[in-house]
Amino acid sequence: MARSSPQTERIVMLMQLLTDQPTTARSLADIARHLGVSKPTCYPMVIALTEAGWLLRDPVTKGFRLGPTVVPIGEAASRAMAPVEIARPLMRDLADETGMAAIAFVPSGADLAIGEIVQPVSGRRGTLGLRLGDTLEIAPPLGAGLAAWYPPDRLDEWLLLGADHVRVDHGVLREVYRPMLEVIRTRGYAVECADQSEQSLSATVAGLRGAGVAGRRAVTALREAQRQLPSDVVVGEIDPEGEYQPISVNAVAFGPGGTPAVILAVVDARRALSGHAVIELGELVRAAAGVVTERLGGDPPPIVE
Repeated sequence: MARSSPQTERIVMLMQLLTDQPTTARSLADIARHLGVSKPTCYPMVIALTEAGWLLRDPVTKGFRLGPTVVPIGEAASRAMAPVEIARPLMRDLADETGMAAIAFVPSGADLAIGEIVQPVSGRRGTLGLRLGDTLEIAPPLGAGLAAWYPPDRLDEWLLLGADHVRVDHGVLREVYRPMLEVIRTRGYAVECADQSEQSLSATVAGLRGAGVAGRRAVTALREAQRQLPSDVVVGEIDPEGEYQPISVNAVAFGPGGTPAVILAVVDARRALSGHAVIELGELVRAAAGVVTERLGGDPPPIVE
């Protein structure tokens, strides 16, 4: 695991704070409180960022807000997110047709980053507590929709992470997931459900984000929430007559060479659904991912047994 950098974390937390309310200038005291540090500790950082043009300082109130230097950075990031741009109109259709929030996950190293969230026209829906820019570690019990396409060595890494997360022996986990991953590849989408009699993932993330700790990093909350999920989140064969409460129905869109480009998902079902309804959701998400794959000129990778 990479060693954490407190100063880097503070910069990230500051930029997230100012991005959430871009028209609101934040005082040095507000920023220091959010970061959990003293004003003297915080002051050199915000002054350096102001001198670099990342922040602007109001001449009257002395508050800080985002500066002009971050504009081209945002524009460059948007251009780099071509798969998300292609997926966005399809996500709108998915959200409107399903009445659920649609999320685009973008692979980023060993994580998945939230590249876009689209709400249905009928009103805001739950997003599992996730926000734009959040990252999730690709480790069981989440990520089976992507892991189903992994080559053997990468799949083994995924399972080893899961063995640590859900405290199940690696060999046992492999035998549990092998048939489910085959099902996911065949039907083209993954379904993840949670026992709604227990605390929901949304509530877990929300609690961990707060927990009375100022400025708690989103990645910390999300990874701790993942570790609280049971190992049987992933659904293999779907019983059409059964009942399910999906936290995610997702499918992978591929770029050239079979590289995963973006994972499309509808998330956080408000109520239990029949197996028939879950299958319909899966087909909608799979079809949308297929269109993105086609427009990217991609193909699913060959499966190496």
